[in-house]
Amino acid sequence: MTVPPDMSPGTSTAPRVLLDGATGTELERRGARMSAPLWSAHALLEAPEVVTQVHLDYLRAGAQVITTDTFRTHARNLAAAGLQGRAAELTRRAVDLARAAREQHTREDPRAAATRIAGAISPLEDCFRPEDSPGSASGPEHRAIAIQLAEAGCDILLAETFGRVDEARAAVAAAQSLDRPVWLSVVTREDGRLLAGESFSCLLESLADLELQALLINCTDLQHLEAALPALLATDRDLMLGVYPHTGHNDPQRGWMTHATDASTFTARLTAIVAEHPRLSLVGACCGSTPAWISDLAARLHPTAEARAAAVDRLTAAVPRRR
Repeated sequence: MTVPPDMSPGTSTAPRVLLDGATGTELERRGARMSAPLWSAHALLEAPEVVTQVHLDYLRAGAQVITTDTFRTHARNLAAAGLQGRAAELTRRAVDLARAAREQHTREDPRAAATRIAGAISPLEDCFRPEDSPGSASGPEHRAIAIQLAEAGCDILLAETFGRVDEARAAVAAAQSLDRPVWLSVVTREDGRLLAGESFSCLLESLADLELQALLINCTDLQHLEAALPALLATDRDLMLGVYPHTGHNDPQRGWMTHATDASTFTARLTAIVAEHPRLSLVGACCGSTPAWISDLAARLHPTAEARAAAVDRLTAAVPRRR
């Protein structure tokens, strides 16, 4: 699947498609249980209405792509709680909740019919401990959830928060031939390399023979984002490129701070970074962000109805709606 012609490398003006914000930290902020080993999957079992409301609030904030609450619905992740047999059921439930939110918002605003749903495929182990990754051996497990997401009605298959090249390739390979665009998002560190220390050139080389529509950076410290951008932007593949950093920062004295800055400062800086790099056409936020942060991004990225409509046109041309 190729990117529409006006999204090709070198484009000087590119409407920015707005992604949603955090799911897990937002569910936790609203009172959903967020403990190991299920993390965000708890809400699928205990508070599905909260999951739907989170999606709906992101849509009302201006998000044009919402991501399913499937970061912990791999059978391997559920097995730690004795629920491995419910992987397909919970994955479908997560997609159904996202679709229900889109349908409700479309009744409120017919333009929301253009919203696309990205089915999240996560690393099989802790995404911030890439040394624990099963690497290329993870393919069958990623294939299982990719099929479940496609059959449930996702528009996009999004392998996100990957920190190692071999597992990232395995996830993208697993999502092939399912009649869905495949997006990949990776986590980078302060020096611009993937968490496992590998370079973007190594990542791109590993993906050269696979169909991929978009490559993004997510869950990365905003102040470290620019270190990785030159390598991301240097690709000569016809890819949509994007970023959705987290809102936190590891302070040497105070440790991890979920909000290292406020929404306005964060979105102003992120918008400025995006404005400097016309090829960045997918923009959102990750852990710590809320619908208020996405609303602020929407106001900056889509200050006029025409700007929002241009982004919708860009998205719908790239990603056909699935029924």
